[in-house]
Amino acid sequence: MKKILFIVLISSLLSAYDFGKIPQIRAKDITFGKPMMIMVGKTHCIWCKSMAPQLKEIKEEYPNTLIFYINSDYDPKWTMKHRILELPVQIFYNEKGEEIDRHIGYINKDGILELLEKNGVLRR
Repeated sequence: MKKILFIVLISSLLSAYDFGKIPQIRAKDITFGKPMMIMVGKTHCIWCKSMAPQLKEIKEEYPNTLIFYINSDYDPKWTMKHRILELPVQIFYNEKGEEIDRHIGYINKDGILELLEKNGVLRR
């Protein structure tokens, strides 16, 4: 019985993080050259999980928009270096790799689209 509950729990946690075609990357693998948004989250962050379906929808509707996901559990040094104290965080970069905007906390799909457009990341 315990084994079944464990499997159900793990399955629900994994399915809650379905970002679709948004790659989860390590900070060392980031290459700049085009404007992008990096969503920074954590394994047990309820707000990060709740944003996953919205980001997945955006990526499906705008497949050329560069959005990446970094799990702060796997990149704690990068997280500290970028002064990330609260999660989730959406960081916007220009093509030179310079941070141009940041949003801290949960944001709905319309809000994300507005920020992507404002920061030149949204690609139709």
